[in-house]
Amino acid sequence: MKNKYTKDIILLFGIIVVSAFLARYFAKGETLAEYEQKKEKEESTFMNTTINNIANDALEDSVSISFSSSDSISDSPTGGVAVTSSAESDRSAKDIADYDNSSSSQNEGNPVESEKESSLRVKYADDFYFEPLPVHIISRITNVSYTPNENIGLEDLSYCSLLYNDFNGETQSGEMICNTSIAMDVMEIFYELYTSGYQIESIRLVDDFNGDDTASMLANNTSCFNYRVVEGSKRLSNHAYGLAIDLNPLYNPYITYNKDGSTNISPEGSEVYADRTISFPYKIDENDLAYKLFKEHGFKWGGDWNSVKDYQHFEKPN
Repeated sequence: MKNKYTKDIILLFGIIVVSAFLARYFAKGETLAEYEQKKEKEESTFMNTTINNIANDALEDSVSISFSSSDSISDSPTGGVAVTSSAESDRSAKDIADYDNSSSSQNEGNPVESEKESSLRVKYADDFYFEPLPVHIISRITNVSYTPNENIGLEDLSYCSLLYNDFNGETQSGEMICNTSIAMDVMEIFYELYTSGYQIESIRLVDDFNGDDTASMLANNTSCFNYRVVEGSKRLSNHAYGLAIDLNPLYNPYITYNKDGSTNISPEGSEVYADRTISFPYKIDENDLAYKLFKEHGFKWGGDWNSVKDYQHFEKPN
């Protein structure tokens, strides 16, 4: 009886050994643990390949759309290459300006656009910086305050963002375009005016007044660049070079003298402020902080001129 069971046990053991050998053979010498590791690796590779294929397909679809025959390629303002769709290419400068105006109306009191910060931006202090003219500003001023010419190029100008105290003593955001050569002067002067509590009614681009200098003055708007001639002449104003700033012009008028002894006072409504012997708010004279700061930075004041008096006007020699 014992012999019978012994033989059965030996036979069963032999079958197990042979089965294990055959299994290992057909598994190419892999153990069960090695097989599991291999399986996990294959599954991971499969998933990565699938994800990459999906991403590549999406990229190819995007490129094929961007580079369709109706699209155009233009230089990016940041120095790269921008792909522009035909719809964007066909959009007129007026449409861009309308878009900018609608955007600024939704963010009233903060004219600084929320576009990506320029790598060439120079920050002087919080909310005080200047940079090359952004694309949306170029669109906004072209054929308004700026017309293509041989005297001053867009690359010679800078866009300035700053703060000021309005006539209610409240902080407002202002914007100005000036010649790059005086951009740092603008930062330093208007920062000092702001921190000292000096009041300015408005600092906006003349483009908000359709490039009309008279309309800007009537609104008592402080501004700089405007490609225009000197009033009553054919000579380019220093404003055309972005080298002159008019400050609180309604209270500091521009006065010319006629041969008959009469005067012309601009803007209309500022006649009462032509008499500089009387005292009134926002008057610029030798005791005024703005006068002192501009003079310290090498600017000339129109109030010192003899043939005309331009009490609002500060300019820096080219």
